Amino acid sequence: MYESQATNYDNLVVGGRVVTDNVMIATEQAKGTVLASYGVATSAVKAVKSITFTGTPANSKSLKITINGKEVSYTTGSTTLATEVTGIKNAINADATGAGAIVTADSTAGKLTLEVKTAGSAGNALEVEFTAGESDMTAGELTVETVGEDVGDERFTAADTTSGISALQSPVAILLEDAEAGDVKTVAFCGEFNKDALKFASGMTLNNFKVALRKIGIFAKACI
Repeated sequence: MYESQATNYDNLVVGGRVVTDNVMIATEQAKGTVLASYGVATSAVKAVKSITFTGTPANSKSLKITINGKEVSYTTGSTTLATEVTGIKNAINADATGAGAIVTADSTAGKLTLEVKTAGSAGNALEVEFTAGESDMTAGELTVETVGEDVGDERFTAADTTSGISALQSPVAILLEDAEAGDVKTVAFCGEFNKDALKFASGMTLNNFKVALRKIGIFAKACI
């Protein structure tokens, strides 16, 4: 953690100095979000990502899925989406020295889930490409299901006073840049911020956190 002279951050930081650090963001969040911490991981966690497929598959057509550069080929055997996603899953798991050495695949209906075999934050960089060919199957976006963590990692998400996790009820920082799940981004642990630029978990407002934020040196100010 270090102290730096405040910069503009699109009118989020409004004066003085801010104390910042780069931390892991557990869920997609926008710049200006008031954050809480899950605490420090005591054991490594495997990253999990998923892809949801749509469309009516064309029978006897070739497609490819590439996982961290390891290509798996598969030929459809029906016109049923769930059946073909299961087939892709089986093809990945059967590729013992390629993609199957990187992830364990599972499927439910049209959703393919990929769990990285090695626990830790490195799994958050998992890359997947789908080449449909003439299969008439469409792959949705690669979605983070579980963020991979190393022992000692600390994850942050939007503070929420109604959360069932007590640690997430207390604000600790302000996110200074947009983040996807698993990203390492810059946050501020103290400073002065434009109250109109702050963002909150659904149902929350500044009134839920104003006093708690003051106690840790984060001040929300009106800007004219």
